[in-house]
Amino acid sequence: MKFTQIIIFVLLSTLSFGQSLEKEIDNIYDFKPSELTYNEQSIKIPMLDKFWNKVKNDTLKYLPLLRAELKKDGHNPFFYWDGSSLLLSLTRNKADKEVSIEAITKCDLEDISQKVYVMTLNNLSNEGLDVTEAAIKILHSENYSFFIPQHAMTFNQGYCLTYMLLPQQNTNYVDKLIEIFKTLNPSSQKSIITTLWFAYSCKGDIFLKSIMADENLDKEVREYTKNIMGYTKLSREQKQFIKSIGEAQLNDLRKDALKRFSDEAIEELDMTTRVQRKENNCH
Repeated sequence: MKFTQIIIFVLLSTLSFGQSLEKEIDNIYDFKPSELTYNEQSIKIPMLDKFWNKVKNDTLKYLPLLRAELKKDGHNPFFYWDGSSLLLSLTRNKADKEVSIEAITKCDLEDISQKVYVMTLNNLSNEGLDVTEAAIKILHSENYSFFIPQHAMTFNQGYCLTYMLLPQQNTNYVDKLIEIFKTLNPSSQKSIITTLWFAYSCKGDIFLKSIMADENLDKEVREYTKNIMGYTKLSREQKQFIKSIGEAQLNDLRKDALKRFSDEAIEELDMTTRVQRKENNCH
């Protein structure tokens, strides 16, 4: 009898804690960062810090509740980003990372730094996790990009999509990109074309070739596809460099490029893609 009473007490206590945390989350995350002034944001930040510290200081109690709230619908979109960041800071567990990725799909991109968003998903993708649904959100955002001052370059939407998707298995995203292609505007369509070119899969190439022949598509999109598909030549220096290293080193170079955000990394990714395309033509 006493054992049953203890179980009931624990369940009721857990439910009470859960309801309390849910209410606290909705009270704290009652704003959109993109709509606040700098001074208004400075007032909210200590509240977020307090919440983070509360969870960090008693993970045994609050980590399961945080997971549960991230899985729920109905919270402020910014909570799904900030709460996921909190969860990712506390655990290396694959299941928790998957919970975070799923929650991130519910956030509002207007409230999040483009650079931080892309780099976060790039890190998760490099760990072999499927970030496809979260990554393709950027295709519905106008002029999605960020500037890298150290390299004086803009990481455009196509590069952002490429860096989030390519590190993972291409079976995670090729079909999805093909599926949504015609629902998007020409600019986002070109981002998909860029990603599929860098990804280089036979299914992706068949689709890219179909774009060139589809007169119902925007002429600029068809021309862009034609140009990128014809981009195969390597310079003499590149040929000499490739000849001097083995296939394994070439693959490592490609993987390493997808972890660095720079013009040099893009050039390495570009070069390895052209080698890959030259040596492994789809028929």
